[in-house]
Amino acid sequence: MQPSYNAAEVARVLGCSMPTVYGYAKKGWIRKVDDPHRLSGASRFLREDVDGLKAEQERLSAAGRSITEVAKQLGFYPQKVKEAIAVLNLDIQSVPLTVQSAKQRYAVTQEQEQAIGAYLKQQKSTRSKRNHLYVPTSDVALYQSFLLASEQPVRLKHNDQQELGFFLDDQDFLPYLEALRANDLEPRYTIHQEKKEAQHGFTDLVVPNGKKAFYRILDVLYAVCGVENFNAEVRNGQLVASIRNGRYPVNEFVPKDALRILRNYIQSGKVESKENHWIFSRSDRTIQLAFDEDVYKELVGFAETEGLSFHEWVQRALMEKKEQLKKR
Repeated sequence: MQPSYNAAEVARVLGCSMPTVYGYAKKGWIRKVDDPHRLSGASRFLREDVDGLKAEQERLSAAGRSITEVAKQLGFYPQKVKEAIAVLNLDIQSVPLTVQSAKQRYAVTQEQEQAIGAYLKQQKSTRSKRNHLYVPTSDVALYQSFLLASEQPVRLKHNDQQELGFFLDDQDFLPYLEALRANDLEPRYTIHQEKKEAQHGFTDLVVPNGKKAFYRILDVLYAVCGVENFNAEVRNGQLVASIRNGRYPVNEFVPKDALRILRNYIQSGKVESKENHWIFSRSDRTIQLAFDEDVYKELVGFAETEGLSFHEWVQRALMEKKEQLKKR
């Protein structure tokens, strides 16, 4: 085995162009082989330097993909990947951007990438982008509750021909426009509320269509939040809704047990009652902890000896401390 490579061989080993090879040599990353007798007109480079550079490239690659690479692989924008990292509170390692570079990049491990992908897939598949139940041409909402002739409660639905209207007790179908013209038709509540601005995230819920809670939850969402503040659709026999986080005044239409029922179907986020308001908010909290580098390395070492990630180790340590304080 020769102790050196020619420029073409270096380019093939490192996966770069010929000009880059000479750029590496100029920076001192790889050394040319001295040829005092000038027997060869072509430059040659020390094999140990080239192989060492290749090994460093592979080490950086094995550390994990960059956020941009992960985003491209998963089919999302980099900002969405960053949001997922923050929500999941992942401990992402930093590595040099390239070999011998002073700049750093994040290295997302395969396990972390899988967690990010699962989170983003769940968000993409379950969170509706708009309120599909609202019918702006008639300013009504699907499954909205009305009073017909001031006494009969009816719900707005589609028939088999996708016409809007009401199924009466005898199962006759009364089209919405006909009911509006020929009968006293009153909505039992307003479906509009002031849109909440600059809120942080959504509270997600899923309610099967066959549950009694299906209509009750829709009624209170219409009455409390208004169609402006929640996105929803009925998909695969389920109501899938995302409520804009914020503070909503509760009105007289809302029954006392509505909040308890609503909580049973929340998938992410939370809702609480305070001062005659419902407050929707995130159920998780992301915090940042700053350590001196030496302390950080020591703590990471503790985590590794126990087979835990740094994030898992810190969470466990804090929970153990909480239990100790509770026993005092």
